[in-house]
Amino acid sequence: MKNTFRRVMPRAWQGLGVSAGAVLAVYAVSPYFALWDIDRAMNGNNPSRLAPHVDWSALTHCFKEQFAPAAPVDDDLPGFGSSFAGQAVSNAIDTHLTPATLITTAHQVMPHAPAMSDWLGMWHSMHAHFVSPGKFEASLDQPGQTPFVLHMKFEHWGWEITRFEMPAPAHAA
Repeated sequence: MKNTFRRVMPRAWQGLGVSAGAVLAVYAVSPYFALWDIDRAMNGNNPSRLAPHVDWSALTHCFKEQFAPAAPVDDDLPGFGSSFAGQAVSNAIDTHLTPATLITTAHQVMPHAPAMSDWLGMWHSMHAHFVSPGKFEASLDQPGQTPFVLHMKFEHWGWEITRFEMPAPAHAA
């Protein structure tokens, strides 16, 4: 009995180690699969495929922060106009942010698909990495502009887009 126990235990630990390694490998590759699925949804104009990959409340909040008009610096109290504009932007985001409008906007903002000869150049302009164990970031460099940056987090057993930074004209140094 004692001899059998010693032979079984190393195999159990080995099996446990292999299982843990497999789980870590799947987790490390999972955001890349999510990006691939998001790309397929975007290129296929498939809003129902895109919807599970988006944290809608976080993305709505992100857009409201990015597109809300800034209050005038020299004014103690912002005027009715800027307050009204902020509410209008907030309401427009709340009512019009859907998977279909997100796909349409992405097609307008993002560069068109590169020719087959440009794939190597596109490979060098893309950067994707873990920011923390539960956060992932992917960016796409664009000539003459700041990169397009997509932020994702691991939530509900999948990767969801929480925010993205739109490209803007790069300032001359």
